[in-house]
Amino acid sequence: MSKPDAELIEIFRALSDDELVERWREGYLTDIAITVARTEFLRRGMVVPEAGPAETPEPLAEAEEAVTFVTVARSLIPADLYVLRARLEGDGIPSFVVDDNIVRMNSLWSVAVGGARLLVPGPLAADAREIISLLKAGRFAIGEDN
Repeated sequence: MSKPDAELIEIFRALSDDELVERWREGYLTDIAITVARTEFLRRGMVVPEAGPAETPEPLAEAEEAVTFVTVARSLIPADLYVLRARLEGDGIPSFVVDDNIVRMNSLWSVAVGGARLLVPGPLAADAREIISLLKAGRFAIGEDN
């Protein structure tokens, strides 16, 4: 018997019947622990409980789809994208600026990678593009009257 087996045997022998059953039903035992637990059930003259490690968790009923991000703006000046990002976030559209560090650190590479990019989830891309076009057209500008 190896040392891990011996340690597990001691641990399982120290458990009360209820604790042993509870550990078994949690379903988180390793293969070695399952073998030791079964042996301990038999040693105590207990029946191995039905529910236990053989059960596999059911997949989530409402599994989320993978989200694809779409580029809605590019710029060699990352600060411009952060302004757009702030506006989109304010309108409830999650967005991310990527490749901004490359643009800041190496101007030669910034052209090669196409500048920094502003990404939004695919389903919200049309809304994001509309907001960006309105922003660039000055529709959100505060007039002198305000």
